[in-house]
Amino acid sequence: MKQNLTPVRGTNDYLPKEMLVREYVRSTILKTYKKYGFMQISAPILEDINNLIGSDGGDNEKLIFKVLKRGEKLDLTKQNLEEKDIVDIGLRYDLTVPMVRLFSNNQNSLPSPFKSIQIDYSFRADRPQRGRSRQFIQCDIDILGDATNNAEIDILNTTGKTFCALGFKNFVIKINDRRILSDLIKMSDFDKADEKDICICLDKIDKVGLNGVQEELLNRGYQKKNVDKLIAYLNDVTSSGINALKKLGVNEDAVLSVEKIINTVNSLAGNKFKAVFDISIVRGQGYYTGAVYEVYVPGFGGACGGGGRYDNMVEKMTGKSVPAVGFGLGFEPTCMLVLEQNLISAKEELIACIYNKEDNFADVLSYSEKLSEKANVSAICAKKNLAFQLDNLKANGFTKFVKFGTNKIENL
Repeated sequence: MKQNLTPVRGTNDYLPKEMLVREYVRSTILKTYKKYGFMQISAPILEDINNLIGSDGGDNEKLIFKVLKRGEKLDLTKQNLEEKDIVDIGLRYDLTVPMVRLFSNNQNSLPSPFKSIQIDYSFRADRPQRGRSRQFIQCDIDILGDATNNAEIDILNTTGKTFCALGFKNFVIKINDRRILSDLIKMSDFDKADEKDICICLDKIDKVGLNGVQEELLNRGYQKKNVDKLIAYLNDVTSSGINALKKLGVNEDAVLSVEKIINTVNSLAGNKFKAVFDISIVRGQGYYTGAVYEVYVPGFGGACGGGGRYDNMVEKMTGKSVPAVGFGLGFEPTCMLVLEQNLISAKEELIACIYNKEDNFADVLSYSEKLSEKANVSAICAKKNLAFQLDNLKANGFTKFVKFGTNKIENL
């Protein structure tokens, strides 16, 4: 039987030349995050299923890759089996839940506030599309233990400077606050219990527009008068901006906080990017409690990352209240845009040391090691068609070559 050689749908193979781009992006992000005082951690890709499904992750909870129990724990002979009988863990759908669990388990050993970095894989059983895969890298920074909006400002300034370090220009950070949305939903006479479900619908504004959201809310059975009232408020704020919120009398602290974040981030941006208020920024996850934000880069229709304040998640796990703010940079769309916009400023030097079969291989390696003090070097035996071989090496990321014994390094 012939084996399937293509990767599983929603995942990708990456060839050496592609990995050069990905590693350049990853290293630039990590270097910039560390520059602003964030500290790197790592958590397992597998999490207790109860942590994942009880995390208020919105629609993402529907996209969890669930893992069957193993060995004696898996009893398929039991009558009327339920999911809990056969599933006990799952692949993480983002890095926030594992980070909060790690923090909660090690809180006494960590500084306060704690500024964390995670650059690692997450998994969602999502529909693959441009810039969206089922296995994808997220690049998260979080601050735990700071209840002031200094945390949001620090997160967004670091995020903006990271996109600048990657070469992006004229990108926009769009900011909203879940407390504002909560008030608008309440003023529209919806029940408090429906707020999370309504926010999941509102999170689709950028995809289907306000008319599409209105239709979905009606299809979910909400009263037309309430839906129409909410859409009218959103239209008013969309056209008149943050000043409309002041006239409507929504949460004053939330409005002032958004204004402070926007003004401070813009003062730090040096006109290289800007922060703006946008009522359409919702973030579908139910765990957000305050400011929410997304980054939009020219050349890509969706957000290249997002995050917000989630003050209740640690308390939910430990019973102890710890304020928290985070941002997840979308690695996959960012890599795609870096490649499409040719933003790699410094390419990795890779030299092919071409030797013949009759050459002493120990001498070849000794020579290559001396060269490797200045660049990466690979010893490669010459083929009959050297011109074709060199073209192939260039296509795979090699930048120069040297024929062993000549000591003359040439560009590919």
